[in-house]
Order: sequence, then C-alpha cells, then structure tokens
Amino acid sequence: MARMDAQGALLFQNCENADGCQSLSGRDTAKLNAMGDAHRGSEVRVATVDDPASLDRALSGAAAVINCAGPFIDTTAPVIDAALRSGIHYLDVAAEQAAVLAVFERFADAARDAAVVVAPVMAFYGGLSDLLATAAMGDWSAVDEICIAIALDSWKPTRGTRLTGQLNPGKRFVFSNNKLERADSPPARMWNFSAPFGTQDVVGLTLAETITISRHLQTPEIRAYMNLAPINDIRDPNTPEPTATDESGR
Repeated sequence: MARMDAQGALLFQNCENADGCQSLSGRDTAKLNAMGDAHRGSEVRVATVDDPASLDRALSGAAAVINCAGPFIDTTAPVIDAALRSGIHYLDVAAEQAAVLAVFERFADAARDAAVVVAPVMAFYGGLSDLLATAAMGDWSAVDEICIAIALDSWKPTRGTRLTGQLNPGKRFVFSNNKLERADSPPARMWNFSAPFGTQDVVGLTLAETITISRHLQTPEIRAYMNLAPINDIRDPNTPEPTATDESGR
C-alpha cells in the first residue's frame, strides 16, 4: 500500500521491496534522505508528479495508492496514470469538483479496461455524504431531491486548502433538472441540526458529492449546505492554520 501525503508530499509505501525493506518516496530530496536516515534499511525513491518515470519507480511493488496530496487538480491525473501503468488500485480524498469530474471523464474507460479500481472522493467531504445518501435511499429506485447539510464548529484551513481554493475560482457545479450545470450555489436557508448545533443558517456548498451522487443515484436535484461559522473561517484570510498534533507538524 502506498500513501501520497500532502505533508511534504511524501509517499510512504508499506509494501516490501525486493530486499524486504520498506520504501520511502517524495519530491523533496533533503527531507526524503532525512527520513531515510531515521528509518534505516528503507529504500529511498525521489518522485514528482511531473516526472512519470519517477512515479512508476515510487509505486513499484505497491498494491494500491491513496492520494492525499492536493491540490488534486494537479495531482490526480499523473498519479492515476502511474497507477494504471502499474496495474494498482487508486483512491483519493479529493473534494474539488473539477478534479473529480475530470477523473470520471478521463479515466473511467481506462480503469474499467485495466480492471483497476479508481475511486476518488473517499473522505469526509464527498465520500461520507455519498454513503449517507445511498443508505437513506435504501431500496428506493429514485427520489425527488437529495439535500445534504454539514455543521462544523470551525474550519481552520491548511496552506493546501488555501491553495486549492485559489486554483478553483468559479469552477462550481450544481445538479439540477437531471444534469450538471455551472451555476451559483443553492440559496441560503435554515437547517435544524441535532445538538449541539440546533437550528442554524446554512449556505449552499458545491463539493465533490454533487459529482459522485449524480452518477449512481436517481434524483433530479442534489443540494449541499454548510453552516456559516466554518464558511466565515475559510473566507477570513486571518484564520490560522490548524494546530499540529505532534512534534512532526502533522
């Protein structure tokens, strides 16, 4: 298993190489060598998304790759290409509509032909909403509308989150009248959340669940919302990054 991480864009491979050692890969040679010194016996493989051959070396011996390195509009295509060349399964945690839509449009046929799983949006944003909507549908063949509402107490964006927002201005889709349309977000409304949030103002949110849900659940309308507190955090340039959980900065 390989995991491409936004923290230093390091790729940790838990598979075994020919010598029975764990391999470590990343784009930053100095950081990678330092990690190699800390994990004696590990094979070091420098790799970047703009060097296909280096990605092939990085993924060699892995059974699957989990891409956690955004902005995904930059990383999904080269990593999926490498996964397909290696014949290994691919998952990511993207929430960017444009990136996820591009995955379906570009790689659906290639993944099917190669018998390789390519599964974007397997995370809180997108994946969880899709799972809940699918469970709520149960054995119904179709519904009139799917509404998703998310409540957070705050949202402290990482540098990667900020950069993702900058790279995706205006590229927003809603699903209405049985088709994806470039349009404004759904109008604001009130939503009655369970405790501790209660009734709150929510605004339309256009994340990747709009893309995935519309591809397998029958409904003419999909609406997604979030309460105002985290939206205001994201919009405020002075909102600090999240606090690290340990000395590594992760």
